[in-house]
Amino acid sequence: MAEKLIEKERAERGQGIVLQLLEHVAEDDAVTQAQFAKRVGIAKGLANAYFNRCLQKGWIKLRQVPRQRYLYYLTPKGFAEKARLTASFLSYSYKFYRDARADLVATMADAANDGHARIGVLGDGELAEIAAVVSEEAAVEIVGFVSSDGARKRMARCPVATDWLELDGAEAALLATLDDAKVTYDDFRERYAHVPLYVPAQIGALVWDQQT
Repeated sequence: MAEKLIEKERAERGQGIVLQLLEHVAEDDAVTQAQFAKRVGIAKGLANAYFNRCLQKGWIKLRQVPRQRYLYYLTPKGFAEKARLTASFLSYSYKFYRDARADLVATMADAANDGHARIGVLGDGELAEIAAVVSEEAAVEIVGFVSSDGARKRMARCPVATDWLELDGAEAALLATLDDAKVTYDDFRERYAHVPLYVPAQIGALVWDQQT
């Protein structure tokens, strides 16, 4: 189960990079592989691989311009693929949000039923943002988020701490990250075994299956 979820996530991430590449070429035919790698946040070698893949698929082509420069342009086949990926991601985003929201609602209800009114969220990504929205309708209050990289300082009017001990008044924790879910879970359990930790079902599939 966990392997399938991880493989699915990797495939969707790859499709996302392809979609961004096609969008960048459509908007700026002078974009280089190095520029694209920097904008998207991937290695230059990986950007090269994606450009080559799109060239081989016939989604983009190269044309030479004066001064030995080359420009990429989107082919009709590329426009069609961009439209297909856009529609696919819109559909996926809606389903992801709907499923994640229902999962988090149920998990927060569990925490509330156990008597925990103030919780801290482990994570500061997309799932954590959905948790912030859900909490406004739940019987629990999010007092803050925990993210080890410290990239964000505040989210949904709450502080983003780098360590659990920095949160004020959190009675329980909610795991809300897909990135390194098992590592985050194991680290928290080892360091704060006394703190109740609630895990949504979808994330639990990653954590429990990887422990077997």
